[in-house]
Amino acid sequence: MAKYHVGVDVGKNRHHVSIRDLPKDSYHKAFSVSCDRKGFLNLVSNLEKFSTNKDDFLIGVEACGPYSATFVYFFLSLGYKLVEINPFQAAQFRRAQGKKAKTDRIDARSLAAILSLDNHKTLSIPDPVLDNLKELTRLRADLVKERSRMLSQIRETLTTLFPEFSEVFKHLDSASSLALLTAFPGPEHIIHAGEEKVTQCLSNASPGRMGRGMARAIIESAQKTVGVLQKQPALGTKISVIGERLLSLQASINRVENEIADLFHKLPYDPEAFPIGHIPSLATIISEIGDIHRFPTLKQFLSHFGWCPRTFQTGNYRLEHPRMSHAGNKYLRRIVWMLSISAIRLLPRYQAYFAQRVREGKSKMHILVAVGRKLLSVFYAILKRGIPYDPDWEENRHLALARS
Repeated sequence: MAKYHVGVDVGKNRHHVSIRDLPKDSYHKAFSVSCDRKGFLNLVSNLEKFSTNKDDFLIGVEACGPYSATFVYFFLSLGYKLVEINPFQAAQFRRAQGKKAKTDRIDARSLAAILSLDNHKTLSIPDPVLDNLKELTRLRADLVKERSRMLSQIRETLTTLFPEFSEVFKHLDSASSLALLTAFPGPEHIIHAGEEKVTQCLSNASPGRMGRGMARAIIESAQKTVGVLQKQPALGTKISVIGERLLSLQASINRVENEIADLFHKLPYDPEAFPIGHIPSLATIISEIGDIHRFPTLKQFLSHFGWCPRTFQTGNYRLEHPRMSHAGNKYLRRIVWMLSISAIRLLPRYQAYFAQRVREGKSKMHILVAVGRKLLSVFYAILKRGIPYDPDWEENRHLALARS
């Protein structure tokens, strides 16, 4: 049982610390430490003035991403017990104490006080593979988001300059499309280049899949375009610059995905053991979950990631159809949502479930949420038990019971 609760208000350059003496129910004067080894060792020496037994301390740190990472890893490596405190919860607790002022010292004291409550997430040094996978999968998600944003810019620009382009190239993010737009950014550039150069560009980018036929089609579209050619100089430059950035960004995404695959193969999981998902999406789910055993029940697992309804009840009133909670991990939620869409397209079991619920008059969006819950339940069972997914598990279970 901890004798001292230590609240640490995380900052970019300095962390503010407040120590609560539980036996005496008193707070010691708050102080700050620099965000470097000297500052951390200074805090250690201050804690050792109270006790040399690390079990006597419980340190609460706000979940502040990169600003708290060095502090957390340093003190975990020394053997101290740390818990993570939600910044929103900490702010609400400070207001509930009647404190209208907000300073770093007040925040540190509130963090020390909130440790007396239960249900804080205990921290531990994660598995190195999972730790690096989380960083890489989050980087990939951010890069993919950036790619989508730039593709939207190119699509909007082509709507003005060359709207017929998307009729010839259905996928603007294809290598051949981006190579052509980078080399000849606009209808006048394509016409001026001529059939031979356009053919060569497409052939090099597609390795041989596209050639003279596609070149003729794009040149004919350029000759008949209704695009605003007056804007060709500016919009052409815009398309070329964005196209170059997209090609570079795609190369970066490919590099990150290769590193994700290398790390994933070091885990004791077979991609074929899961009902759906390629390696980047599976790596995202597994790395964001971390240690599956920290979730004793499926309900806690779903609640942690916000894939559950947000209950609202007061007096005799209870909301019948509450909205889904949005307090979960944003990286995991996006992947589960995309996998849910893929599941109802590719997996017969989920296709049948989706069709049945549509016939019953349920909203398609609500059905997708239910499919996501089913997928998370399957992932929980696979990770917890180590048993591959069996699409016919219900039928096999009934046969086993009939034979027994």
